[in-house]
Formats: sequence, structure tokens, C-alpha cells
Amino acid sequence: MKTKTALISEIDNLISALSEKFDAGAGADAERDFIAERLPARLVPLSRSLPTLSMHLLAAIADAEPVSVVGLAARTNQLKGTVSKHVQRLVEAGLVERGPVPGNRKEVQLRLTADGRLLADAHAQMHVEMTRGLHDFLHRYSAADLQVLARILRDLVAARRDGVRIVP
Repeated sequence: MKTKTALISEIDNLISALSEKFDAGAGADAERDFIAERLPARLVPLSRSLPTLSMHLLAAIADAEPVSVVGLAARTNQLKGTVSKHVQRLVEAGLVERGPVPGNRKEVQLRLTADGRLLADAHAQMHVEMTRGLHDFLHRYSAADLQVLARILRDLVAARRDGVRIVP
């Protein structure tokens, strides 16, 4: 039998895997508000307009820099073309810079600019706070309750993976 802490971590991971199935209406604004509150005023409009995938790619670059577009695509399980388009937007926004890979004239590596680092750090802090809040909330439940919730979420993840429509 898993401990409560292990079950809570599993539930957190399962909820993340299902995140696009939940209504992001009010939650998405609250997340952007959290990030915006931690940025200089000049970056707030950008933080609100940046697509979620771009924000997550920025976070992945922060975790692995320097990284190539191909490496970033592999790391994030996204198509290279999709990653390239988002990276171009991040470069144009002044959040990411491209540079040469030593010894390789074809490939470029990606690094965050100072503004990119500010945005990536605010985004990471948001996820830390969300995880902490979820963990605090779920600790109120018994291990048996958490096992049921984890099973339901595993089933939802499996259904989505298998192409089963859950919502009309």
C-alpha cells in the first residue's frame, strides 16, 4: 500500500496529465495573474499573451539550457515544427536567444535572456505554489480516499490515451 505522500504525488501527476480536460477559464486567469504579479510591468502584457505551450517551452529551456530545438522537441514530446514556431515567437519577444553550438555549424542552441529567466522563474514559482496547495488540500483525506481518487485519475488518463471520449 502506498503512503499518503506517494498517493498525493501520484494524484498531482495524474491531474497534470489531465489538465486540458478541465475548464481552464477562471484558473487560467488566476495563473496568469500570479505570474504577472511577480514580473516587472513591462513584461506583464507579454506574460498574459504568451500561449501556454510557449510558457512551458520556456520552462523546459530553463531546465535544460543550452538546448537545441530538436532536443527541446524531444524533451517536451512536441513536434519539431511546433517547437520551432513557438521558439521563434519567444526569440521575437526577447525571451530566448539563439547561439552557435561549438563544433557544429548547422545546429543552434537556445538560452534564456534575462527577461526570459524572469518569466520562467515566475512560472516555476506558480507551479510550486499550485503543487503545495494541492498537497495541503489532499492531506485532509485518508489513504483509502486517495487510493480511490488515484484510481479514477489513472482510468481517465488511460481512457484519454485510448481515445475514449469522456465529455460530449
